[in-house]
Amino acid sequence: MTGVSWAVIDDREHYRTLKYIYVAPIRLPAYWLGRGVARFLTGSFAVFITLAAGVLFLHVPFHPARVDWPLFLLSLMLGVVMLALMGLVLASISLMIAHHFFLIGEAVAGALYLLSGAIFPLEVLPPWLRPLGFAMPITYWLELIRRSLLGDLARGFPTLSGFSNGQLLGILTGLSVLFGLLAAVTYRLCDRQAREKGLIDQTTNY
Repeated sequence: MTGVSWAVIDDREHYRTLKYIYVAPIRLPAYWLGRGVARFLTGSFAVFITLAAGVLFLHVPFHPARVDWPLFLLSLMLGVVMLALMGLVLASISLMIAHHFFLIGEAVAGALYLLSGAIFPLEVLPPWLRPLGFAMPITYWLELIRRSLLGDLARGFPTLSGFSNGQLLGILTGLSVLFGLLAAVTYRLCDRQAREKGLIDQTTNY
């Protein structure tokens, strides 16, 4: 998600090539997604290292034979698509903002990390923040990943214990489609405004 949104600032402010990419025979959202692949790969290495350290040194219970691999792979695929769509929304917004907002991706990721039940159940949050957690597709994605990898041990996070795997997949798919529509609308609006206001080749020198 962060890699997709950062591509706009990087090309406009650092390399100053965004205006040339605009006139190239490619679709800009597809190009942004391609730029996000590199961030995805480097982030994956960090995940593997963290999991390996947990298993080897902290004795985190992980048994490959007990993993629900079909559920894991399906959830992972849906999650990657969902994060890419959220990245497109941020990338579109980045067309309208200055360089000093280059941390927009990290800021949103940090907020989602807090609100998605990644490290503690949503019940720990103040009541007025919980609806935001339930509205985020990452909440359901992480629950599916936990269930596929840990099985019954995932019950330690009781927030979504009343939902079946099928229901969680349905919610995740529905929210991903919603974010896809949001990405399309946001891109059209921000792209038109950026063209009209001459923001495509603007450099803020921050």
